[in-house]
Amino acid sequence: MNNKTLKSLTNAHAWIGLVISIVLFIVFFAGSISLFRENIVAWEKLPIHANQTVSTNSQNVSYDNAIATINKHYDVYVDHRFYLLPPTEHSPYIEAYFAKNIEGTDPETGEDHSDVHIMLDAQSGEIIGNADTMDFGNFVYQLHYNLGLGRIGLYFVGIITLFFFVAVLSGLLIHWRKLFKNFFQYRKDGNKDKWLDAHNIIGTMGLPFHVMYAFTGLVFNLVIVYQISYALVLYQGDQQKLLAAAGFNEPHIDIIDNKMAMNGIDRLRAIAEKDMDNAIIDRIMIEHFGDESAVAIFTGQKQDRFATETAVHYQLSNQQQIYLTKDNYDNAVRSGLGVIARLHFGDFAGYGLRLAFFLLGLATCYVILTGNLMWLEKRAKQRNQSQRSLNFVTRMTSGGFIGFIFAIAVGFSAARIIPIEITTRAEIIENSVFVSFLLMLVLAQLIKHNAKFNQYSLQLSGAIFALVVVLDWVLLPSATAQQLAEHKFDIVITQSILLLLSGICFFAAKKVAKKNAFKSTQTQPSVTELTTQ
Repeated sequence: MNNKTLKSLTNAHAWIGLVISIVLFIVFFAGSISLFRENIVAWEKLPIHANQTVSTNSQNVSYDNAIATINKHYDVYVDHRFYLLPPTEHSPYIEAYFAKNIEGTDPETGEDHSDVHIMLDAQSGEIIGNADTMDFGNFVYQLHYNLGLGRIGLYFVGIITLFFFVAVLSGLLIHWRKLFKNFFQYRKDGNKDKWLDAHNIIGTMGLPFHVMYAFTGLVFNLVIVYQISYALVLYQGDQQKLLAAAGFNEPHIDIIDNKMAMNGIDRLRAIAEKDMDNAIIDRIMIEHFGDESAVAIFTGQKQDRFATETAVHYQLSNQQQIYLTKDNYDNAVRSGLGVIARLHFGDFAGYGLRLAFFLLGLATCYVILTGNLMWLEKRAKQRNQSQRSLNFVTRMTSGGFIGFIFAIAVGFSAARIIPIEITTRAEIIENSVFVSFLLMLVLAQLIKHNAKFNQYSLQLSGAIFALVVVLDWVLLPSATAQQLAEHKFDIVITQSILLLLSGICFFAAKKVAKKNAFKSTQTQPSVTELTTQ
């Protein structure tokens, strides 16, 4: 590769990294945390767990009791899928997702129904509480894949992921000649050298991780683009034919509009486990709930093969099996998507792999940061560089990166402080994250002393992360102790994440303070100069 091509590629790599840096930082930071979202959701539900005495014996779980309770308290909307999630090691309750009919229209959606997400006792079916108010872990995960902006955010993150993929490949090409020679090179003298070496070492060591996440993220966020293009080119616009060829050929039954009681799910669950070769059932769905055309769908994960999911459908009116994907792992598309999903979520090899992915994700955040710092260092040395634009990028980097860390810290504290009885609790927590992030972006632009802003913001973020752990023991001491006594370690895992993030914030703040102090001494006149003036 000649020098001209290398220079062009380096500039393209730097500019791509700069443009996507803040969004990419959010995606990786939120994604790293959301690897433990089930633990975080269980941690947030600590006040409820403490007040309930539950059995974890799956044989005692009664979905029929849960459905009877729902029918008693809600007018279920028939055209919306009805979901039941079995109890897990993280939550001993049945969780139900469905839509209910309402009078008039929903003020947000304008529709004649609204969504419901509740928890029910696994044996009696009694309603425990509204699960929508305790969903901070899933909200962080939502920030990871769509920035909290819905479908538009989903596609936007997909485009950012595409640019990230380009940045990874261009970075590999730039450093290919010296990849092995300078692999362990770390020049501690000079900030630019340290940033460059750290950027290169972490980027190279994490290359398989980065390529995997760039590719799988593209599949998840832009799959609709591939699907439409394949349907148009290969199937003349017939999307149903495309899905059938890919193995997604579940039967569809039209609504009869004749009411029927919903029962027999417990019996069907036992049958479904046998039909699916003892797969672990992780979701139960009912199509056309309350109608004679209702279909019960059981999905589960095969235990003998990587990423193999199977499903079985039963007509509720006669409890006859109408569909079984017992051998769907032979289909390249379905099994391939399953493999991609398991790789992306890192849930196939226990907590050891999740911890490795978590640390690699945080390391990637550092790679993104050092890329911005090197760009700023290089531009600052150029004679014709506008100081105003340089200050803007510097402050956007501070506000975007540190601001998001601070916003997540605020979200965790709100998730512990705000009472679970407040119906708008989830909205308050989410808004606190957005407002905190925007506030930090604005303050970063207004505060002239950028180094002080970075130092104090990091220290404040670290203090909030640590404070949340303290609040667990101050506000809910018996509940926390009870969970530990029952060998439920969601609390420990979440607190460990918080303390690690707190430590990282304080360590970074110390480095910023040390660098700022060094710069201050360099700009001060010497003793000789002072005495001769």
